[in-house]
Amino acid sequence: MKILVTSGATREPIDAVRFLSNFSTGSTGAALADAFLATGHSIHYLHGMGALLPAGPARTEQFSSYADLDRRLRRRLSSGGFDAVVHAAAVSDYSLGAVTPGVGRLGRSDRKLDSSREELTLVLRRNRKLLDRLCGYAGNRGAYIVGFKLTCTRSARARSEAAAKLSLGRGVRLVVHNDMLDIKAGRRVFTLYAAGRERGRCVSAAELAGKITENCKEALHAAGS
Repeated sequence: MKILVTSGATREPIDAVRFLSNFSTGSTGAALADAFLATGHSIHYLHGMGALLPAGPARTEQFSSYADLDRRLRRRLSSGGFDAVVHAAAVSDYSLGAVTPGVGRLGRSDRKLDSSREELTLVLRRNRKLLDRLCGYAGNRGAYIVGFKLTCTRSARARSEAAAKLSLGRGVRLVVHNDMLDIKAGRRVFTLYAAGRERGRCVSAAELAGKITENCKEALHAAGS
């Protein structure tokens, strides 16, 4: 199969030297890509700046901001040919909308904010969920789309509800959930959701890649029959 994997974090520019980002290193995406490669699949690895890369022979492409990732996904997926999209990138929910007091155009590569001010206020603009757009971008309307949901709560109910809700999105076939508190405690469990219900758990990237491959092949077979 031909699989597109997104991995790592977006960087939302503030000025020439500052940006908003998150803790993602791309380790899960890289491990998944290598697990797919090890079983003979073709991988296009779309990764954030500084993210870990697969050890195997994946085709790699770097993105920077939310807008840049959005453009690259649209371009890659519109050509069709991908059997699955594994959207593991940690995409910023917000991009910079304004800085007050007003300092002119934002995000320019040739400017740096004046650091002599005692106070600056950043106004953030909410981004649309890229996962919701993938089905529309895919030239292959039957592409098997996998999303990831990261929570940060001790409430098992809140975790489950957040992941289950995401799995009901348009065109989303599978959602992989984990929680930041578990990750910090050294527990890495991937809980799978489909159509609003929990569908099992995986304890390694290799096991998760196998489950995604299995489900994708079943969906492709059902679509072709």
